[in-house]
Amino acid sequence: MDDQLIERIVVEIEKRMKKSVLLALTPAPGYQDEICQRINTFSHIRFSLFVTTQARASHDLSKWRHLGEMYNAGEFDINTLSSYHALFIPYFDKKLVGEIINGLFISEEGKLIHSALAKNIPITALPYFCQPESELNEILGLNKNKEYNLLIQGNISRLKSMGIMFHSINNVEANLINHDINHQAKPEIKQENNNRYITLNEVMNNPGEYHLSQDKLTDSAIEYLKSLKN
Repeated sequence: MDDQLIERIVVEIEKRMKKSVLLALTPAPGYQDEICQRINTFSHIRFSLFVTTQARASHDLSKWRHLGEMYNAGEFDINTLSSYHALFIPYFDKKLVGEIINGLFISEEGKLIHSALAKNIPITALPYFCQPESELNEILGLNKNKEYNLLIQGNISRLKSMGIMFHSINNVEANLINHDINHQAKPEIKQENNNRYITLNEVMNNPGEYHLSQDKLTDSAIEYLKSLKN
């Protein structure tokens, strides 16, 4: 066995030892190159790319191609989804939040996410495009309506309860590597002792029943109660 063959075998073994992650590439209003460059440093993950039609028009695919095998959305075999350790959506925007929350099957990426949720595939996303308080939305001037911000935050909380995890770019690689589908967080079930977090929708339906100092509230529910006092 010559050295070149040994080297190829070692490279193949190392490749197979990496976590296999499907990256859904979608359009984004900003941070495109910065996020792409950072993902290129994720050396412990073996990516495949699901590229939407709109993403092909808005991204320079040459910057992504070397990450792994690239599939156009229309040619991706949804039956192979279960072979991936996780689904990663770097550019998860507000439109996508609304689509998933309302159970709609409109966009190519929305259909993929619904399929992943149905199959209980771990889903990780970056929060910069949907969280109203993110620096990007502040720069774009898209966080000036406080009541609307609370609505979006409430919907993001619901996505989290479905199993979609939002992590900063600093934490996402570790999450993709270490996350185990058999141990992923499940939505909290209401117990008789109320040992759970109270959601924004519950507080909005009956704000007088809840108190900042006495109840376990989600972040968006806390912000809503604070806004009523201002």
